[in-house]
Amino acid sequence: MSPAPTIRLAASGAATGALRPPGAAGAPPTIALPKATVQLQAPTKPLGTSFASPSQMATLQADDEDEASGDGLANILSGVGLAAALIVLAFQLMTANAWISAEDNPKKGDWTLLLE
Repeated sequence: MSPAPTIRLAASGAATGALRPPGAAGAPPTIALPKATVQLQAPTKPLGTSFASPSQMATLQADDEDEASGDGLANILSGVGLAAALIVLAFQLMTANAWISAEDNPKKGDWTLLLE
């Protein structure tokens, strides 16, 4: 595989000039840039000082009660997932035990084989 071709960026005899600050003698004239500022409205109240009114606090507490009814289903599904994970773990350990306890294994009964 051949290397990628090299591309020259500038000719060796190209003339270069020194940079001059704007307004210096011989420098090109500068153009005034347009102003892009917009006047913003003053905020109506400072951030971080708003507190929930008593009517809003009652509404927020009622939302927590609505979510409590779905916890039963989530707990059941969590239990089913845990049971399935334990069954898979037991199956894997039984399979590993069959390999470790094999008669043709020179390190029969050595569970550190799983870590190699």
